[in-house]
Amino acid sequence: IGIVVLLVLLGLVVITRYKVAGPSEAFIITGRRGKKSTDPVTGLTSIDNSGQKVVVGGGVFVVPFVQQKFTLDLSSRHIPIAVRGAVTLRGVKSNLEGVAIVKVGGSEDAIRAAAQRFLQQQDGIVGFTQEVLSGALRAIVGRMSVED
Repeated sequence: IGIVVLLVLLGLVVITRYKVAGPSEAFIITGRRGKKSTDPVTGLTSIDNSGQKVVVGGGVFVVPFVQQKFTLDLSSRHIPIAVRGAVTLRGVKSNLEGVAIVKVGGSEDAIRAAAQRFLQQQDGIVGFTQEVLSGALRAIVGRMSVED
């Protein structure tokens, strides 16, 4: 009877610790040793010493007490951008509005970089992107005339 209880408990641990990522999310598994990884785009092989494993659209067993799972949303974000008082090349002030559609890149390196910057504050992606794009839009308008 002890073996049956042990097998049931082991089965429950496996069932509860196996996680499957959806199509628009990535799992970041921390707490593992680095191993070789191959970039699918370039074909270059490198050793990943970050201690992170990226899982997109697949399943992974998260070892209890050793590993931890975090989720990163990979869906597109609709970001409105408004710039007031942008000055053109000839000194004309203009108000600009636009929309940007952004998403986290699909490669492991892009997902790992996004996780390092935004994992605990995923709502911050919108604000950060608005600031960067507003500055870029001001710079572009500053090099153009109204006629352009």
